[in-house]
Amino acid sequence: MLISTTAVLLACLGFVTADLLSFRTRLAGDLSTLAQVIGSNSVAALTFGDREGAREVLNALRARPSIVAACVYTDKGVPFARYEPDPSITSPVLALADGFHNQADRLGLFYPIQLGHQRVGTLYIASDSRDRTALLKQYGVIAVGIVIGSLLFALILSSRLQRNISGPIVELARVASLVSHHKNYNMRVTPRGLNAGDEIDDLMSGFNSMLAEIEQRDHRLLVATSAAEKAAAVNAQLARESSLILNSATDGILGIGLDNRPTFLNPAGARILGMTLSDFNGRTIHEAVHHSYADGTQWPEDECANTMAMRGGDAVAIMDDTFWRQDGTSFPVEYSSRPMFDEEGNHLGAVVVFRDVTERRAIERLKSEFVSTVSHELRTPLTSIRGALGLLSSGLLGPIAEKGQRMLEIAVTNTDRLVRLINDILDLERIESGKVELTRGPVDAQAVMDQAREGLQSIADQAGIRIVVEPAAGSLWGDSDRIIQMLTNLIGNAIKFSPANTTITLSGAAGDADFTFSVADQGRGVPDDKLDVIFQRFSQVDASDSRDKGGSGLGLAICQSIVSAHGGRIWAEKNEPAGTRLYFTIPLAASITSAAAIEVPQDTGEPSILVVEDDTDLARVMTTALQRHGLRTFHTVSGNEAIDHCRQHEPTLIVLDLGLPDLDGFAVVKALRESPTLRNVPLLVYSALDVGSADQARLRLGVTEFLTKSRCSLAAFEEHVVRLLKTVRETKEAQHAA
Repeated sequence: MLISTTAVLLACLGFVTADLLSFRTRLAGDLSTLAQVIGSNSVAALTFGDREGAREVLNALRARPSIVAACVYTDKGVPFARYEPDPSITSPVLALADGFHNQADRLGLFYPIQLGHQRVGTLYIASDSRDRTALLKQYGVIAVGIVIGSLLFALILSSRLQRNISGPIVELARVASLVSHHKNYNMRVTPRGLNAGDEIDDLMSGFNSMLAEIEQRDHRLLVATSAAEKAAAVNAQLARESSLILNSATDGILGIGLDNRPTFLNPAGARILGMTLSDFNGRTIHEAVHHSYADGTQWPEDECANTMAMRGGDAVAIMDDTFWRQDGTSFPVEYSSRPMFDEEGNHLGAVVVFRDVTERRAIERLKSEFVSTVSHELRTPLTSIRGALGLLSSGLLGPIAEKGQRMLEIAVTNTDRLVRLINDILDLERIESGKVELTRGPVDAQAVMDQAREGLQSIADQAGIRIVVEPAAGSLWGDSDRIIQMLTNLIGNAIKFSPANTTITLSGAAGDADFTFSVADQGRGVPDDKLDVIFQRFSQVDASDSRDKGGSGLGLAICQSIVSAHGGRIWAEKNEPAGTRLYFTIPLAASITSAAAIEVPQDTGEPSILVVEDDTDLARVMTTALQRHGLRTFHTVSGNEAIDHCRQHEPTLIVLDLGLPDLDGFAVVKALRESPTLRNVPLLVYSALDVGSADQARLRLGVTEFLTKSRCSLAAFEEHVVRLLKTVRETKEAQHAA
């Protein structure tokens, strides 16, 4: 009954509220309609200034007792005529804004009075709440009647349903309480067995079904709990194993959050960095271990690749970097950073795996020094062997039988191949270790292309291959020798892998900042999956190429290193319809600088050559070759002997090896510079070492040039010496004539 009464009262309240809300709407609509009629009737009175007529129009409102005030205002907002049946209720002194206004218990409307499209005045009408009060009283009487009738009906209905509803529900509640208390899901309630569709019986049956389902679920829950406990044990074991793996890892592992601050550091990382996770003190990984470059200069965090990658959720791998320990020391490091995401793909941070590569760098240095030392030691005897074989095969030392000549040719060919391999290995090691300084200067693109072609033209002719150099214009900024070396490597490869009667095209074009060279052949081509692999060390397209075609597989790797040293790039593409096209770029020259003037020596009489070489076999080959040109030669094996000889017999030209048993070549040059008569002697540095620009400045006497033994054949050495002597002689003649 309480529920019924409450429901009826709420229904009545809702009805009354809704009707009152609609009452205001209706009242507003009535006022608007009434204002429209009164306003239309007041237009003439306002237009002609007939106040009496306006009052008569307003007095028509007496038929509406709820209208407690009305007023007609001029277009200036001043009262023109009033209707005020109750003196205590007056109209506003001035017209307000158009629309409805709530005033105490009244609702007022200001309505514009218009003649055509021109406003001539304003009408004000106010209605009180007497209609609403009467309506509320009427609703109250109706609501009381409805509540009383509803209570009587509810009383009769509840008394009849007490037996059929309340009793069974109480029994149901009793059984439910017992089940809840004893956790015995075998208990059941007994339905009354009335007609089908009886709600109470359905409820009891549903309750019994629920108990049966709970009983089954309880059994399944026990099984699931047992399985979950086993799974938890497995997960705990996996977690322990993961922890052991992280703690046993030899690489440092850092977990970082989105703020770039460490959240995890494994023992290896703590050992490498010399700090624990608490030692970071809230600093980011960059602030703590990555704050400076290797030379100690500050590294802004916004320029850090690892920081930028972490913020963007990107992976990054750095092979050569520097980390700093808490004590201020640094160490070389390689590291990788991978973003962390949860199951929904949300970015959580990153994992940084790093390792101290100090020991590996030392091993690499030892390896590089070992390779360099062995290769240098091989260069001198190989140069001697090659020179001796060349002299023998030329027939200058006497005739040789046909079979012997063939054996000599085989020896010369394989010696050249071995020299090229050593040169390639040394080139690659020096370039990648940064030990070779490029001698940069303005380079004419067409000139280096032509020189590269001329150097390989005879080989191409033997293979029946045509080399075409397309016209190109461009001034490059680079090392001309290295650029020619790259072009020679690329053209040589193209000749090696091209069939006869095909064409190799060498072309180039200048861009905005770079000049792009192109070498295209019509050979078998490079498969798509190996267009990038061919630039790796010892890489061959086919495993049989090294045996069938020759070569070490280092040529393209050297080209890539030289291009990188110039700040360019190299790549390969398919050349349709057949073959491969290789490109590389070299920066264009911004300006051309003139070469510095070279000091020339004074006239020293009859030409004589001093060969300073500790390898007597090579020295014998060199002196024999020079004597064929009618040149007097002298030989010393040590630096001190060379200095003494120069002081006693000033030579026309000195050929100097740098690696001597007592004094090195630098000490010899330093001693000769101290002599006023020897400081201008022309010098040819002929060494197994590639001499950088800084060391070249320490080795200059008069006209000074540099040759590398394994890069220069014996014939080229002879030509270089003769040309150098000719240059010196012409210079002296010009000076004497002046």
